[in-house]
Amino acid sequence: MLHRRHHGSPPGPVKDFRGGTRLPNPLGGGGADIRHVVDCEFKGPLRVDCVYVDAMLGWLARMLRILFGLSAVYKTELEDSELVTTECLVITRDRELFRRRRGPTILLATEDHVKWIAAFLRLGLKPFEKSACPLCGGQLLEVPCTEAEKAVGHRVLSHVCWRCSSCGRYYWVGSHWRRLLQLVQDAEKTVIQCRGIG
Repeated sequence: MLHRRHHGSPPGPVKDFRGGTRLPNPLGGGGADIRHVVDCEFKGPLRVDCVYVDAMLGWLARMLRILFGLSAVYKTELEDSELVTTECLVITRDRELFRRRRGPTILLATEDHVKWIAAFLRLGLKPFEKSACPLCGGQLLEVPCTEAEKAVGHRVLSHVCWRCSSCGRYYWVGSHWRRLLQLVQDAEKTVIQCRGIG
């Protein structure tokens, strides 16, 4: 299992930093209900250097950092007015917000986490090429595992370890890695209906 450790806090399990997400269903607003028609909608152009994830998608924000290395900003206090006007890519479950947006936006209409990841694969994002700290989005720096062992106070059964340059947490490959790989493999085989994605 991948673990993390912040100086001054006890070590605990955390999802491997290479890895998927789930959504509720607040699709209100006028027009045709797409919940049973498509899994997602996209209007571009795609932008991955600046990503906002709305308050309902905290799990997805962590997975975007883990799997794709995106600097996904997730804050429950983000105002709708900010999400409406930003030029960043906005990922949302809110249909009315999607309608009002003119910039790049992804509307997730399904609650299937595997399909969420499948949508980003369809957009051309490559998993595992780079990763960011799932908790803060900071850059992960490879460090000797002996350094991680000193920080967490026990043996680390991994040959590769990382430290977040922002929050100082340590990561290494553990048993959770296999589940993350399975998530991606399932997403690669999943058929999704997503408007705006070829």
